[in-house]
Order: sequence, then C-alpha cells, then structure tokens
Amino acid sequence: MQKCAECNEPFKWNQLYKSLWFAFQPVRCRNCGTVHKVASASRLLTVLLLLMPMIYISIIMQNLGLLEVILPIAAVIVLVSLGLPFLLKYEKVSTNIDTNYGNR
Repeated sequence: MQKCAECNEPFKWNQLYKSLWFAFQPVRCRNCGTVHKVASASRLLTVLLLLMPMIYISIIMQNLGLLEVILPIAAVIVLVSLGLPFLLKYEKVSTNIDTNYGNR
C-alpha cells in the first residue's frame, strides 16, 4: 500500500478507493496533512486495466444479449477497481504558495 512521502504513514485502502472513483481526487495524509495526487503513469495503467477487458469482452460476446454482455463487464470493473488501490502510485503535490500576496 502507498505511503505518505513526508511521514511514511500508509494510506487507508478506502481513501485510495474513493480517490479512484471520484476522478482521481488528491489524497490527504491523515497524519501530517500532506496532499498526494495520482501519478500520470498510474492513470494510464487504470485506463488500460479497465478498458482493455471491456473491449475484449464486448468483441467476443457481440452476438449475445445486452444483459449477457453487461454482467461480465460489470464484474471486471468491480474486480479490477478493488485491486487498483494496491497498484496506483501517488506523488506529493508541490504547492507554490505566494506568501507575499502578489505584492512585489
């Protein structure tokens, strides 16, 4: 499981799962408050792991009824998404805070 880049506190599985289903929202460390975002390579991995099986299933099962195609696709989505929090990599968000409030 991914850990915080600052304090090495492991993230909870449900934190990462919620981040996945809410369009890769940033995850905040519960210990130190550091914000982490999903790395670009992990986003690509997620798309590949979710889309490729769906495309394969829909091509193989194109002569079947709608319900017979939707159920395997839904099963793949559920199973893959349950394992994704273990595979995704998060990186610390670098914040550029203007402490001078724009005054130079």
